[in-house]
Order: sequence, then structure tokens, then C-alpha cells
Amino acid sequence: MSTSCATLPSSAKLELLGRRKSFSRLHRQRSRCGLSRRGFMFKGIVAAGASAVASTVAAEPTKPKGLEELPFKPEGYNYWTWRDRKIHYVVEGEGLPIVLIHGFGASAFHWRYNIPELAKNFKVYAIHLIGFGWSEKALIEYDALVWRDQVVDFVKEVVKEPAVLVGNRQVLMVFMYSFRL
Repeated sequence: MSTSCATLPSSAKLELLGRRKSFSRLHRQRSRCGLSRRGFMFKGIVAAGASAVASTVAAEPTKPKGLEELPFKPEGYNYWTWRDRKIHYVVEGEGLPIVLIHGFGASAFHWRYNIPELAKNFKVYAIHLIGFGWSEKALIEYDALVWRDQVVDFVKEVVKEPAVLVGNRQVLMVFMYSFRL
């Protein structure tokens, strides 16, 4: 199985791999970009999905230039009780409501740079789905229908008006399939 190298410039590959000879040897392999997943398992390089970064770089994420970040509050932002469970959410701004729904294995704080920008023109809600982030980790059977019901109830009980739902492909597919849109 190979890892895509489209996002890693040749100069970075050479710098990360060290000697040009090593790069040439790896480049002759049959993968599209010439570097196999096994080829990345040396010199502290971590390969995941379609990107490769040095482990020292991955340890400290960089803040995008010119973007405001949602401030961290140790006590959280707002909580809503849903089916006797404590659910965390963020609300910022005024205007047309937008509900940001994180993907699986993520949290509402993945939207930390989007929330302040969107809040300049919209009322932005970012919810932690049950079992994620600062929401309660309930001992229930988790499935897409639970999260769908949670978002529907969140819009009805907290947002209280029609809203734009924003999420990744998997999250929005659940809603499209569930409501047969």
C-alpha cells in the first residue's frame, strides 16, 4: 500500500530522507509517488493518509496567519441537557444561525478558527455530539441515528429557528439519508 506524495515537495522528501541515494532507491518502487508506507518508517517521519510530516513538526501545530482562534475556557462554554445527558456546545455571534457538526473522532474545537470568522456575520453554534469532546460519554449504543436525533433536538430546543447545518461528508450523508433529502 502506498502513501500519496502529492503534498510533499521533492526538496522536502530529499531533506527528510537524507541522502539522494536513498531517495533514488525508494523512488524506483512501484508506487505512484515512489515512497511506500514502509519507506516512511525511518528518520522520525510519520505517514498518515495522504500526508507526511516530520514528527518534530507534528508535535507543535502552527496557527494560521491572520486568523483568530476560539479562546479556550477550562469550564467550557454552554451545556444543554439532552435525554438526561450533559451536552457541550459553543455559541458565538449574531444573525442567521449556522450549526457546525464535527466529524467522527473529532470535536467542536476542530472548528476553532472557523467560529470567530463566521461569528462576524452569523450566529454560530458548534455542538459536541454525545460521546465526543466535553459532552457526556454515555453508556449507550452509539449509531448515526442517535447523533441525528441529537442535532434535530438541538436545533429545536437551543437554536429555536431554521438553521444551516455544516459538517463533513459523512455527517451530512447521515442527515440526507435519514431525512431522504
